[in-house]
Amino acid sequence: MPSDTLAMWAGNVNSDTVVQYSGVTPDIISILSEVLSDLGNLLNLPTYVVNGYSSNDINMDGKTQYTGTEPDTPFVLQNVLVHPSNFLNFSTYQIQEQLPED
Repeated sequence: MPSDTLAMWAGNVNSDTVVQYSGVTPDIISILSEVLSDLGNLLNLPTYVVNGYSSNDINMDGKTQYTGTEPDTPFVLQNVLVHPSNFLNFSTYQIQEQLPED
């Protein structure tokens, strides 16, 4: 990213100020919960697609999916693994929320 550009790490879907793929409070559980509890998911499949934008729709494509052809969960894992402070590439690494500085 250019030095004069600000961005956020995507994936804090459970609003706990941390982006985490696995560990004590992983964000992907919220995605799974939304998918499994959707009224249209009669078979409780993790590959079911929930249509519409929500906080669990990490890539903002209007669909939430836990696993399958276009899941949202890999975005959380990718952000955690490529974070500059996660030099050991732990999937349990926590990206702490911070406000941009002026």
